[in-house]
Amino acid sequence: MGARATLHYELFTDRGAFCERTGMLRDWSELRRLGFESDSLTCSFWPSHANRLLEFVRANPAFHIVTFTSPGRYVNQYVEGPKALYHLADGDPDPYLICNPFIAPNWHLAYEDMVSNTLTMLNDLKNRGQG
Repeated sequence: MGARATLHYELFTDRGAFCERTGMLRDWSELRRLGFESDSLTCSFWPSHANRLLEFVRANPAFHIVTFTSPGRYVNQYVEGPKALYHLADGDPDPYLICNPFIAPNWHLAYEDMVSNTLTMLNDLKNRGQG
């Protein structure tokens, strides 16, 4: 009889808790300080930047990559894909952490909060320097 390993995935339905645990960088100024310009409001990067991100995390072991693999689904590791989005993170690097808020019973409330927060951020950007 050989050794047996059991993988223990930890599934989050709360995106905020997942971001906090993994340390996903969600502040543009922090990304700029590291020498990056985000491709979106969510501080994510397109696959065209994957090689640069991989080089960065190899040179800076305190950081890792979180992959947005499909609508609402995040995996706490690098997953190659033509439609993937990547985030830098500096928290728990456990590759078995996964987030999918759309499987929560109240997913629609989380979605409304996300849309509301995004609209607020866009409004702040639009009105910056006015007033």
